[in-house]
Amino acid sequence: MSDSSELLDIVDKNDNVIGKDSKENKFKKEFITRNVAIFILDNDNKLLITKRSSKKISFPNRYDLAACGNVKSGETYHEAVKREVNEELGIDCKVELLNKIYNKFKENGKNIKYFTAIFLGKYSGKVILNDELVELKKLTLSQIDSLIKKNKNEFTPGFINDYRQVKDQLINASH
Repeated sequence: MSDSSELLDIVDKNDNVIGKDSKENKFKKEFITRNVAIFILDNDNKLLITKRSSKKISFPNRYDLAACGNVKSGETYHEAVKREVNEELGIDCKVELLNKIYNKFKENGKNIKYFTAIFLGKYSGKVILNDELVELKKLTLSQIDSLIKKNKNEFTPGFINDYRQVKDQLINASH
């Protein structure tokens, strides 16, 4: 798992770097940081969905994107996405930026705020989950829609928001 003292860039409401602080303080001080979210589509036009470990600070035991994570201090969104897919899934794939959005969620009475760069990668080889993830599913977009409708609390709020933001692009990519 990532070190909680890892440094992250603090950004303003326009995504300009204004300082840096620890990952641990991100949750305590509620400042805005950056993260990446990666949807991965396989050759069968299914999205790889992962389940977060019970040890995760935010939204443990919930389904999420193929990979996601913080952008470290001094790192670009593209550098972070390449690192995250390698760390979390043990893979390397080409990625395409789909969108960048501002996210804000409440958890345990705290505001979690960050800019998210949402990427799409294509990969159909072997995936090796790291200790932050406990399960991998491959689902069609319609299966994901059904699961969200049935029980959206099985997913992280970030997944649902990111998915809705880029769903049309995911539909186009899967045809």
